Amino acid sequence: MIPKEELRWYLFEETIEMFSKNGRTHYEEHRYKDLNRFLSDYYIIRSVGLAAKICYKTSKAFNKQKNDILVHDLLCRYPSIISALERHYNPILFGINIKPFYKSLPRKIDYYPLYDIYKVLYRGVLDYDNDLIIKSYHQLESVVKKINPKLILFNHDFTTDVKLMTLVASELGVPTVEIQHGMYSGKDRVLSGNNVDYVFVWGKYFQDFYLNSPRVKDRKIKVLGYPYSVIPESHADYHKKVVYLGQPMEIYDNSYLNKKKEIIIKLNDICEDLGFELVYRKHLNEDLAWLKKNLPGVKFTTEGETLTETIKNNDIFISFNSTALIESALNNKISIQLINYDIPTDDFEELGICRSFTSLIKLKEFLKELESHDDVKRLYNPVNPDYIEIPSPNPGAKFVELVEDIV
Repeated sequence: MIPKEELRWYLFEETIEMFSKNGRTHYEEHRYKDLNRFLSDYYIIRSVGLAAKICYKTSKAFNKQKNDILVHDLLCRYPSIISALERHYNPILFGINIKPFYKSLPRKIDYYPLYDIYKVLYRGVLDYDNDLIIKSYHQLESVVKKINPKLILFNHDFTTDVKLMTLVASELGVPTVEIQHGMYSGKDRVLSGNNVDYVFVWGKYFQDFYLNSPRVKDRKIKVLGYPYSVIPESHADYHKKVVYLGQPMEIYDNSYLNKKKEIIIKLNDICEDLGFELVYRKHLNEDLAWLKKNLPGVKFTTEGETLTETIKNNDIFISFNSTALIESALNNKISIQLINYDIPTDDFEELGICRSFTSLIKLKEFLKELESHDDVKRLYNPVNPDYIEIPSPNPGAKFVELVEDIV
């Protein structure tokens, strides 16, 4: 067990230091906002928590199986994996989000709310109160002992709430697994997967990335492949529709906001000149009000539109290094990396993901060649399987196969 006086540093400050060393100078500010937002919304969230506990206790009264696995609620983004868990185990969701609880109600999935524990934990972090932090640890330890899961699955392992869970799991001897949730650049330090026993990655490239990191130590790195089910689109319907996949580059420095504004306005002008229609898809952590105010004339994707729908309804996708850009490439869409920020990133063309350009002039010349669906087919290149493997027969089946080796 980590000494009480070092818990706050481990659960909160260590992550901020890691992200800061990777250039994300505003990460601390975002984390404080997240903690304060949760506490300000606590009494609304608490009502959901009470309902979730009633549902959980009712479920346990009729369901006596002990094949329990705790599942970080953000993993609901992988339907194939969640469905496979339902068939082979008894998944119990945990986390901060409310939406997964509602979605779990009509399915054979339990949801165990930890909101009251997070309230104590976050207040302890914000007030530098080590007694509250250790209290939250013991509260969570009691819950995990009661559930006695075979395994705990994570979307990531670096925020305060999940680091507390990994710490409890380690003390109780419960194996932990993180599924790679985004792209990691070979030019970066490992930011996630430092506190779990296993990391399931997308391909050999990422396996090597982890194995070459001095922080990995005893962690076991296994190739799951891409956790989303991929059904490649055809190029038959081509309407010269372009999507820019936004990213919150301002977490590195606020000066990147002006750079973002300049790039998108110029790209919009290029698309209009060539007869393309540009639409901006904002990232979850971008400020839509700022974007609409500073990008006059730029269209945005419809509110609530899923990434799957965006990929299906458009033809060409452009971004700096977004994970969504990889998904569009895997779905047989023309995908373009525009390396337009002075932030270290892998070159996607060198990795065999998609075309990459370092200037809008060169990008414009490429777009000129995409006049018909035949041009799109001719200029499309599949993603290198050494970078991202497509699980066979599907992500859920491959995931269960890997988990069975652990439990």
